[in-house]
Amino acid sequence: MGVAMQNELDELRGVGGVRDGAAFLEEPPPFSAEVDEFVILVYERILARPGSALSAIAVDLRASRIDVRRALDLLRGLRLVKDATGNGEEILAVSPEAAQVELLLPLERAIHDNRSQLAAGRRQLMSFVDAFNRTQHAKPRQETIVLSTHARETELRLVEAAHRCTSEVLMVQPCIAQEAQEARYARPLLLDALQRGARARVLYPHAGRADTVTRSYLRDVTFAGGEVRTSNEIFDSFIVFGRDVAFIPAGVGDGNDPTVAVVYEPVIAHFLSRIFDRVWQSAMGFDPSEAGYSGALDEVKSTILDLLASGLKDEVIARRVGMSERTLRRHISAIMQDLAADSRFQAGVAAAQADLVGSAIPSPRDR
Repeated sequence: MGVAMQNELDELRGVGGVRDGAAFLEEPPPFSAEVDEFVILVYERILARPGSALSAIAVDLRASRIDVRRALDLLRGLRLVKDATGNGEEILAVSPEAAQVELLLPLERAIHDNRSQLAAGRRQLMSFVDAFNRTQHAKPRQETIVLSTHARETELRLVEAAHRCTSEVLMVQPCIAQEAQEARYARPLLLDALQRGARARVLYPHAGRADTVTRSYLRDVTFAGGEVRTSNEIFDSFIVFGRDVAFIPAGVGDGNDPTVAVVYEPVIAHFLSRIFDRVWQSAMGFDPSEAGYSGALDEVKSTILDLLASGLKDEVIARRVGMSERTLRRHISAIMQDLAADSRFQAGVAAAQADLVGSAIPSPRDR
């Protein structure tokens, strides 16, 4: 440490920057304030002519006293200037190194202390985990199905189920733009379960391959060791933890939060797991290194044709295949061009003649 800097630190200790070897801040530092070129110019002016008054700085910089005072207030907050006389008539500059010691050292110590307290609290609480789990597993749950009508309650039950799950998490979801609120809570919990060694399998509609946000999450899942497949058979959503707890959307309650059925019945959770396994077998694997639909586009177009032939509206078809109505209309336009059709009716006739229309059956929600 240089002599000049040491002298500045000694002065700070005398002025009140550091007491009894413990740094403290008299007021919160202005980290949210913007340091512009004028503030730096004022600092350079004080460095060049130490001991100047505010009025002299304003004259030299041809600036208003209000602007200079604003700059000085910010510099004082950052501990880069100090008033030698206490009345603003003799302003001195402080080196950034000395300011850093006075300003940031207390924050670093506070962060360190908080981290130590956090670690100690976690250690104490973890000592009760085994006892809690033994008690919970030893007695049957009083509740079999809980209708959670508050988002906070749903989030807490998801956290509990995810942390107790040590085997496998199964998740069936639409694209992220259309997902339910509980899915937003579950996505990071699934990644956390992977880090703890659990297995995770995720099913999304084919449209998720072309959705930027959804694709980014699916890439995170695969990089974390999870398995991802896509399918056209994604009609709804559910999450199963350990094949004994399931979360199922149950409509909208009296409030703004969606209602979620939390099922603590292994028979039902196992039934949903078998449904998942059946769709999983016919689904297409997701490779994050492949771009776009990656071979699933023909299946998407075929499904759109089937649903158009069923007489469903665009809104319903878009929900069924997991894409926005705007994206759906682009697909329909491309399909009409491929079939040389001027209308949807002509496209349907041409598709039927080419044996391109299958037997897609609308789900009960679509009717």
